[in-house]
Amino acid sequence: MAQAAARLNDEDLGAGFDLREPFAAYLTDEASQAAAQAIAAQRDWSTANIRRGGLATALRLLGVAPPPKIMIVDIEGMEIEEIETGLVELTRLGSQVMVLGTVNDVNFCRRVMRTGAQDYLVKPIDADALGEVFVRLEQPGDGGKARGRVVGVIGARGGVGVTTLAINTAWIMAEKLSRRVALVDMDLYAGNIALALDLEPTRGLRDAFDDPERVDEVFLQNAMAKFGKSLKILATEEAFDDGVRMTDATVLTLADIMRSNFDMSILDIPRHFVMREPALFTRCDEIVIVTELTIQSLRDGNRLAKLLHGRNRQARIHVIANRITAKPDISVKEFEAGMETKLRCAFAFDSKAMAKATLQGQPLVAADPKHKMVADLHRLCIEMAGVPEEKKQGFLKRHLGRS
Repeated sequence: MAQAAARLNDEDLGAGFDLREPFAAYLTDEASQAAAQAIAAQRDWSTANIRRGGLATALRLLGVAPPPKIMIVDIEGMEIEEIETGLVELTRLGSQVMVLGTVNDVNFCRRVMRTGAQDYLVKPIDADALGEVFVRLEQPGDGGKARGRVVGVIGARGGVGVTTLAINTAWIMAEKLSRRVALVDMDLYAGNIALALDLEPTRGLRDAFDDPERVDEVFLQNAMAKFGKSLKILATEEAFDDGVRMTDATVLTLADIMRSNFDMSILDIPRHFVMREPALFTRCDEIVIVTELTIQSLRDGNRLAKLLHGRNRQARIHVIANRITAKPDISVKEFEAGMETKLRCAFAFDSKAMAKATLQGQPLVAADPKHKMVADLHRLCIEMAGVPEEKKQGFLKRHLGRS
């Protein structure tokens, strides 16, 4: 049965037909199941593949469907020899395997890890502990070290709500997807991130540009403001007549340091950086262009998308229409036709909810979790964070998934 699953995995995946689920869990206790269900909910995954059982159950179901991308298995009560044999079989088929158990012993842990398992956690565990491991598995790496991702958020025109979307994106990444997140306001003179979150601006960003060699993990700890569980913010407020020397080298150094120290770095980028600091966009894995449903935004959004695509062909570009009024100048359909691409999200203008969140010094998604923008923005964050997508189930998948 396992051989059949391996053949199916190789043949179908090689043909570009990926039947694999993003994850499956085989757990023996309620606390671990609750943690796995929380992880699934955060990533918009089905909980159907969270099953009662342990390693033996996982092995028994191997021949029924292709192995998932990430698998959690419980080994409580099993002998180490039996554990080693079973885990080797799971890892051989291409799953990233996370192991849960009750034995807190270094030699035992080493034997588990030698099978190819990605991590071993001693129970009891909660969603936070499980989430930290998922982040490492979901992040691309080089030589075993996770490689952070950089997201640039920029407006096609002024006043379209770039800062609002950057703040809410960063908060979702940190609070809902368990990422270590840096939110950087690249506007040194008139940025609004610190103001919106009722934080005291610091000189950290100014110091980073003045002396980039100083910037390391210790510097970031002292220079960045902490907001919530795992969100760090770098925002300054320099005098308008105080010139800050910025070069391609210092900007690129900052982006690289952020990538090295955080899972996700969200950069709120002023539009003039397109001309002043063009090299910055070469460091972005994702670029979010924020527009409105106006002729002017359509024109400038088009120009910006083409320019940034030419500068960084590896980055994914997402176009968002924000602050949509009851009677916009042009419709979504007309805007998409003009842009020659689909809008990733479209958010209605809600000044009352935004003002209320600002007065509380909170992101909108924290102040009003049921707001209409939350679900769509959460899905975009899942995609940009590199979380495996759950495939839609067709006829073949439904029959292969039967146990």
